Amino acid sequence: MKKVALDVPTLWADHHVLKVRDALVNLEGVEEVFASSGWKQVLVTYNGGRTNQAIIEKALAEAGYPVGEGELPVLALPGTRLRDPQWQGMSLRMVETNQTDLEMSGEFRRY
Repeated sequence: MKKVALDVPTLWADHHVLKVRDALVNLEGVEEVFASSGWKQVLVTYNGGRTNQAIIEKALAEAGYPVGEGELPVLALPGTRLRDPQWQGMSLRMVETNQTDLEMSGEFRRY
């Protein structure tokens, strides 16, 4: 058995992990697949006589997750709006639930 750890930068969410697993789990010779969106890596255990790293990388690329290529999507663009400097001075924000508000909303039955 051989193991290979592959860097996949576009693996950034749980649904990507599922797609990567689906793409690799049914390849001939692949024994185990561990994909992590947190580390953006895929660890594959495979039988070296039945498959190789190039085939695994090709399957990933065909599924839309090329090894070592791609960038994270831009979810928010930086703007010119600055934070209030007072926010950095606050270490803890406390809120208090008003019991009357809960009773008026009918939510008090949950507590």
